Amino acid sequence: MSDPLRLAAFDLDGTLLDSASSIVTGVLACWEACGFPAVEKEHIRRIIGLPWEESICELLPGAGEAEFAQIKAYHAEVANGARPRPAREESLFPGIVDVLDQVEEAGYLLSIITSRSSGRLQDLLDANGIGKRFITLKTTDNGPGKPNPFLMNQTLSELGIDKENAVMVGDTTFDMLMARSAGTAAIGVSWGVHEPEELTEAGAHHVVDKVLHLPDTINLMVSA
Repeated sequence: MSDPLRLAAFDLDGTLLDSASSIVTGVLACWEACGFPAVEKEHIRRIIGLPWEESICELLPGAGEAEFAQIKAYHAEVANGARPRPAREESLFPGIVDVLDQVEEAGYLLSIITSRSSGRLQDLLDANGIGKRFITLKTTDNGPGKPNPFLMNQTLSELGIDKENAVMVGDTTFDMLMARSAGTAAIGVSWGVHEPEELTEAGAHHVVDKVLHLPDTINLMVSA
């Protein structure tokens, strides 16, 4: 019999991509342009990883369709050049490409599960040289986002992979909760937006503090 398929699913922002400062800058610019009440930078960092509408409601309690439409209009104006684009500093954490190489060479299928929408995701991956590394890209355009287990369950179903042969790697409690609800292994990383103890409390089986430790930890967690 052939070996079972194995999956290593990765969050993007804060796990593979060092993008928190750009996300914070973008939200602050949007909030100012829309005239919304000021919000703390740390509050924005804390909600990175939630689905779009849920994150807005966390930052702007009581937000509804009018506020959502205002935010979408702002981003449309940025996209078409009517408003300046906030500065972006988005790059892979050092060592991530080597990790993806090692995990793929070990026989894992690689996937992204992110709370971003699909709109800019492929361009972002391509710009960082990892656009062709993943067999699936799951976003909130595919269904309910983290911590709901829907996207992980959908990935496992589509690829025909048993939950015991899958792991989620992420930097937020939302990633850990999704993985545990789906019955997969959950690995937290310490270089993102949530603290290691929070990841452990949310169900992380392991929390790694160095990028280079990820391949061995993934192998440890996923059955052969």
